[in-house]
Amino acid sequence: MNSSARDTPYEAAPDPLLEIRALHKHYGVNHVLRGIDLKVRAGQVDFLIGPSGGGKSSLLRCINFLETPNNGEIRFLGQQLCHENGGVFTVAHEHQLRDARRQMPMVFQSFNLFSHRTVIENLIEGPVVVQRRPRADALEEAHQLLARVGLANKHDAYPAELSGGQKQRVAIARALAMHPRLVLFDEPTSALDPELVSGVLDIIRSLAEEGRTMLIVTHEMSFARRLANRVHFVCDGVIEASGSPEEMFDDPPSERLRAFMRSFNA
Repeated sequence: MNSSARDTPYEAAPDPLLEIRALHKHYGVNHVLRGIDLKVRAGQVDFLIGPSGGGKSSLLRCINFLETPNNGEIRFLGQQLCHENGGVFTVAHEHQLRDARRQMPMVFQSFNLFSHRTVIENLIEGPVVVQRRPRADALEEAHQLLARVGLANKHDAYPAELSGGQKQRVAIARALAMHPRLVLFDEPTSALDPELVSGVLDIIRSLAEEGRTMLIVTHEMSFARRLANRVHFVCDGVIEASGSPEEMFDDPPSERLRAFMRSFNA
C-alpha cells in the first residue's frame, strides 16, 4: 500500500502534476470523451475503472498525445499541452509534446516492444536516442532495472522468446528507464494468463511504495482497492464518480457504479 500518500488527504496534497479540464475527444461521430475533469497529484496512484468502451484507454492516449483531443485543457508539470481560448483550440508544438511524453511514458496492454531488438536494446533506446544520455550509463541502469523486475538473465533475449508476463515486466522497466514523472498504465495485466498477473502487480505495488506517480486503467478491482489513493469511475465518456477506495468500493456514490461493482461480485 502506498501508505505515505494515503496518509495525506487528497485535496490537501500539493498542486497536481497533471490537470485535465473539460476534455473532449471524437472519433468521427463517436463522442468518446465528453468533458473529462481530472487531477493527478505527485506521489499518488490514481486508478481509472469502468466498463469496456467507456473511454478509459482513450483518455490515457489523449493525455500522452498518442491521440489529439478535440477540445479542453491538459496541463502537465505546470505547462499547457492543449487549451481552448476564445473558441479556438490550440495544441502545443510537437517538441513540447515529445518532451511531455518522455516524462509520462505509457505501459500498454499489448507490450509494444521492438520485436527486432533485444531486451536490453529496448530499454536503452529511449535514454540514448531520445534523451541523448551516454550509452554506457544507459546500459548500466538498464541492467539494474532488469534485475529489479526479475529479468537480469534475459538482457540478450528477443521479445518473441519471452512470456507475456516477462514482456510486460520489460515494458515497465523500459518506462522507468526514461526517469518518468508520471507512468501511465493501460490495463497492464489484461493480455496475461492468470498465473502471470501477480508478478506484474507486485512490481506496480513496489513502485507505489517508492512514491511513484501512476495513473492506471484496470479491471483488477481488488488491486485498485488496496493500492489507490483515488479511484475514478469512467462511463460513457465522463468521470461519473471519484473518491477514495473506501468511498468508491464500500459505498458507491452512483447507481451506475453500484451496478458495475455488482458485475464483479456476481
